[in-house]
Order: sequence, then structure tokens, then C-alpha cells
Amino acid sequence: MVKADYNRIASFYDKGRSLSEKNTAMWLNLIGKLSGTSRGARVLDLGCGTGRFSLPMAKRLGFDVTGADSSAGMLIRAKQKDCSSDVRWMLANANALPFSSGSFDLVFMSHLLHHVDSPPTVLKECRRVLASLGVVLIRYGAMEQIRNDVEHTLFPHVIEVDEPRTPTRGLMEKWLVDAGFADISSEKVAQQTYETGSAHLDAARAKSTSALTIISEESFAIGIERLTEHVRENPDDEWLLFDKMTLTVAHKSKGNV
Repeated sequence: MVKADYNRIASFYDKGRSLSEKNTAMWLNLIGKLSGTSRGARVLDLGCGTGRFSLPMAKRLGFDVTGADSSAGMLIRAKQKDCSSDVRWMLANANALPFSSGSFDLVFMSHLLHHVDSPPTVLKECRRVLASLGVVLIRYGAMEQIRNDVEHTLFPHVIEVDEPRTPTRGLMEKWLVDAGFADISSEKVAQQTYETGSAHLDAARAKSTSALTIISEESFAIGIERLTEHVRENPDDEWLLFDKMTLTVAHKSKGNV
């Protein structure tokens, strides 16, 4: 599997992937509701990147958050934002987490599993580090949701990058069952990521998805040209503004060890 170089991406990651206040509040509400956790809950934000979920979970929800990522460059950016030391930051391999069994009440992942070699292995590690009755929450764009979005339609070869690595909702839920989780459910979420078509174009120029950092510069240039034309002709097209995502929740039942 071809992988994005997040140490290289770290310097411009936030430029193309910022979360609005409205969207941050929406996701925090969903995280609190679906996880069933309360203030003081021990939370692992696995694949935390620059901390765009770790920090608000700590500051606004009052969680005891550990942010873990395999990219030292991303963690440097996260620590620069964390002026009050609200989060513990750790360099970690998701396939072999450096935490004791039962260390967390909640494991949260956002757009992580399509970057790892063995998602089932990562999910088994998540189950291991969860306490009895712990919860895993996975935020992702399922393949059936992203197949016809802007980047996969207008940029050559992006679909070829993501098709082999991106799970459908059904496959994600199967992985969780196989890893020993129970009470699995998924919720579809529509996020207005951009206020205008021009804002989407600016984010694409900043290579706002990992696949855009993987395709060739020639393919990237073709996609930018196509997107520029579409924005010019259809500036208010909702296709440019909204992203479809899934939030899947699964529980480590008391009998699961």
C-alpha cells in the first residue's frame, strides 16, 4: 500500500483540514453522546495528527486525553498548539500500542485505518487497551460515501489510491466483530466542510486529503484545473461544500478480554 508521508505533510496539514467551530461542536456532541462517557474519562485519540480532536476533547469535554501518532512531525505541531499542556502526546505504532491493557475508557480514531497495513490488528490492540465496557469510536469516510466526491471524481488516480485501502461501512463493522467488539452501530454524518466552492479549491490546492499528496504532480495539476473550472461555473454547488462521513461505535463487553 502506498502511504502518505505525514512528517512531510505536517507543515501544511492544518491549512487544508481545519475544522470550523460549528463542525467541532457537532463532532464533540456526537462523541459525547455515542461514547456514553463523562468528564474525566480516559481517552486515547489514536492517529491524533496535529490534535484537532485531542485538544477540544480535553478542553471542552473534560476528558483525560492521550494523543498518539506515528508521525513525529505531526506531534510537534500538536504540542505547539497545546499551550496549557492539556494532552499527553506520545509517538506510537498503532499495531503495537505502548499502553497497558485496560488503560482507556474510549479509543477515538479519525480517518486512520486506511493508513495502516492491518486494520484488524489495530482494532485488536484498541480492544486490548480498553477497560471493561470501554468504547471505540471511528470517524471515517466509507468507500461508498467518498467514491463520487469531488476529489475522487475530478482528480485522476485518486480513486486508484483509495479503493484498495478504504473500507465500506460493512467491512468496518466486520473488522470490529472479528476483533471481539459487540453492540456495533454506525451513524451517517453530513458535514459542511466548506462555506464556498472557492474555499474547497483553496483546500485542494493545500492537498487537503492524503491521496492528493500521493498522486503525481501531473495528476494533481489536472485535478486542480478541473476543480477550478467547476467552481467557476458552479460556485454554489452543494457537492463542493459537503462531505459525507460515518461514525461507527463499538463496545468492549464485560466478557471480552
